[in-house]
Amino acid sequence: MKKLKLSLSLLLTFMMVSVISAQEGVSKAELLNGINNFGELGLSNEKSSELMDYNKGFADRVYDIVDSNNSEEQKINALKSLRDSTAKDLTNILGIDNFKKYKKVVKRELRPLKRKTKLLKFII
Repeated sequence: MKKLKLSLSLLLTFMMVSVISAQEGVSKAELLNGINNFGELGLSNEKSSELMDYNKGFADRVYDIVDSNNSEEQKINALKSLRDSTAKDLTNILGIDNFKKYKKVVKRELRPLKRKTKLLKFII
């Protein structure tokens, strides 16, 4: 019986630590670092600068939505809408081929951040 109580208390402690660490937020700087890590695409300086400027505004819009007082469902819908409009904008900036490559890079870079803030999975 004592072993069972000890095992259950250890399991409960582990679960609480996991939940608390999963609820850590992602800072805007971490998000920007993830979406601005596109060096392997070999973009021109002009395109890189344009993309970095766009990403800064994108991060601001994401955090405006995430930090709002809206319901979870409203936030998800707003993030999905932002994702769709961003895909169009980035296709215009980068072109179709570079956008596909950029999207793969961003998915890889933001994967660890999705675990911290579940709402980020709707922008990827």
